[in-house]
Amino acid sequence: MYTVLVADDEKLERDLIRFLLTRDFPEKFHIIEAANGEDALNVIRQEKVEILLTDVQMPFRSGIELAQEARLLNPDMEIMFFSGFDDFEYVRTALLLRAVNYVLKPVNPEEFQQIIRGILVQLDAKNISGLKEESDYNGSFSDRPVVSGNAAGDSLRTNQMLLENIALSISLKRPDKLTGLVDELLEICASASAHSPISIRHTAISLLQVVIQAVPSLTGADFETAAEKIYTLRHFSEVKETILYYVKLLTDALHQEVDGANYSVFLVKQYIAEHYGEDITLNLLAEQVYLSPNYLSNMFTKVTGTSLHKYLKQFRMKKAQELLEGSNMKIIDICKAVGYPTPSYFIKTFQQLYGITPSNYRTNTAARQGGGKAQPGEESL
Repeated sequence: MYTVLVADDEKLERDLIRFLLTRDFPEKFHIIEAANGEDALNVIRQEKVEILLTDVQMPFRSGIELAQEARLLNPDMEIMFFSGFDDFEYVRTALLLRAVNYVLKPVNPEEFQQIIRGILVQLDAKNISGLKEESDYNGSFSDRPVVSGNAAGDSLRTNQMLLENIALSISLKRPDKLTGLVDELLEICASASAHSPISIRHTAISLLQVVIQAVPSLTGADFETAAEKIYTLRHFSEVKETILYYVKLLTDALHQEVDGANYSVFLVKQYIAEHYGEDITLNLLAEQVYLSPNYLSNMFTKVTGTSLHKYLKQFRMKKAQELLEGSNMKIIDICKAVGYPTPSYFIKTFQQLYGITPSNYRTNTAARQGGGKAQPGEESL
């Protein structure tokens, strides 16, 4: 059973919320009421409150001030605002306070039920597996499937998961995945039966916040301008058009960054192909493309799926194979030709990769081809 605090100076509103919670979620909540912000804050100081449902405007202390104090006392508290005013400043503040939603009065029972179901999903997940650690966001998308939004109660959770996956796609430099997830979120928002206009704007502004802060050329002022614009629009098609404009700016920037990374990797591979017989270090390769060693190493792995060290080793061993098959060079000379300083290290590396020594590889290749014998003295390098 979760403790929910209903803070509202209007008793009829508190009675309505209590009725809806009791009717739709029997035995789920321990409900506490407060008639003003100061009384509500005293409750939070004394009780473990998991959910705060608060009116924005109340005597002594506003709902915004109450939520700010509540966040300091309990950072994980789920907060939802009620208000009789459809005002952008309230919504913006709610976003900054990580409120789960901002609902206009009079409260729509179906919308309220949907939001509470989403909150319960969040709280139940925390109880089962603990709070999400940062590492949860480093996995692949396939490890974190989006929850189906067919049931009204799942819709809020679905939106949040999509926003998290959108942020993840940005961090992983996946513009293709980003556009697909944005389209999916906008399609859900387009369902008027599942979302109120203010809920759609809340989601749209949350999405803009994630997108705009990732565009290098944009600032916080750009977000303010875009968010205020979203709040003045009355047609979803206009909201969608505005969001897609900023998503396009971001995907263009990501493509440019990815293309730049691909070109740097191309240059590194080209350098290796031309200088594999020389002493090649990570610092040397980084200098060729004007990047830091760590950045180059991480970027190369992300683009190619293999580490730079492994790629260089495999390239050299492939060249060694070609020399063993197509020349009469001694192994000690092949060793030097592919960039290995000592024969013992070269032989060990070759054997680890192919399961056979270089000399035996040459002998077996010659036998398969029906060709000649190994060169005299070859076994001793």
